[in-house]
Formats: sequence, structure tokens, C-alpha cells
Amino acid sequence: MEEDTQAVIFDLGNVLLGYDWKPYLSSLGYDEETTELLADAVFRSEDWERGDKGGITSQEWEQLFVDNAPDYEAQIRRVYSGIEHTIFPLPYTDRLVRFLKSQGLKLYYLSNYSEHLHQKTRQYMGFLEEFDGGIFSYEVRCIKPEEKIYRLLLEKYDIVPERAVFFDDRRVNTEAASRLGIRSVVFEPDMAYHILDR
Repeated sequence: MEEDTQAVIFDLGNVLLGYDWKPYLSSLGYDEETTELLADAVFRSEDWERGDKGGITSQEWEQLFVDNAPDYEAQIRRVYSGIEHTIFPLPYTDRLVRFLKSQGLKLYYLSNYSEHLHQKTRQYMGFLEEFDGGIFSYEVRCIKPEEKIYRLLLEKYDIVPERAVFFDDRRVNTEAASRLGIRSVVFEPDMAYHILDR
């Protein structure tokens, strides 16, 4: 990171938290055709993003998924009931957070996240206690890569874009941040170890 960096902004999923729905869905024991159908109805559907945008109850979100494949209602409700199993801790996160804080950097998060999943996975987010702030998309009713959500974070915490670095696993999100002057990096897991081993 550049010497003039004052703030580091992190996405959460696939950056500081693991996110992968495929092993969870496979663990439910459905045949391949049913598994693919459930993936389309839930995780690959546009309604997943609808949850990230907020303004919707847990029950309403679940019903949107059911409506995508009504003949599979029971299976979809089963998937939804254990949706927290798509999120898991990563081995480097606590060390990385402590290291960056020890360098005097301000830490923020900016994550597309539904309220339902947030409530279900708080136990994996203890590291956020070390952060100086952040935004979950459901709280502000907009998502990355919409320009608004980046501006909300910058304005809320008086972050100077040119002195911030943003890590996200999706290029479309880093490109949006770059357009606002934020130095942005498409995150790969080995980057965490590279930072720690410097």
C-alpha cells in the first residue's frame, strides 16, 4: 500500500469472510438437476440481490425465492432455513485486521449483505469490533457497484478517496470505486498473506 494511505475499505464476502453456497447446497443431498434448479431459484436469482438492497422482511425474501420455483417450495424453504452455512470464517482475517490497525490505518467495510443473512452470521464478524465503521447495503437501500453507496461511505466517515484503498473480490465493484478516485484492488486470498509477510 502507498505510504500516504490513511484508510482501508473492505468488502466482506470472499475477502474477510468466506462465502460459497455450492458446498452447502451439495450437502443437502439433492440430485444434480434439483441442485441446479435450487441454485437458480435462490443464489443465482435476481432476488438474491433484492435482499442485499434491503427494505424487505425475511419472510418476504424467502417467498420471492419460492415464487421462482413453486413446485419446489419445500426444498427452497429448507435451503433458506440454513442459509447461514454459506458463510464461514477465513484463517487470515483476524491477523490481517490487527496488523493493519497496528499500522495506524482506519478500517471500514462496504458490503452487499442482506439483513437476514447478517442476523444469521454475526458470530463470524467479531473482527468488525476493530473497525472504524462501515456500511451494509441493506442499511442504505443500495448496492455496489452503484455510485451512491461509495459516496455514502466516503461522506459518512470523511474518507479522502485518494488516500483510501478498497479491496473487493469483484472487478465491477473495484472499477466503480476507482471512478471516484479510490485506489482499488481486486482481492485474491494470497494478498492477505503477502501483506502479513512483508
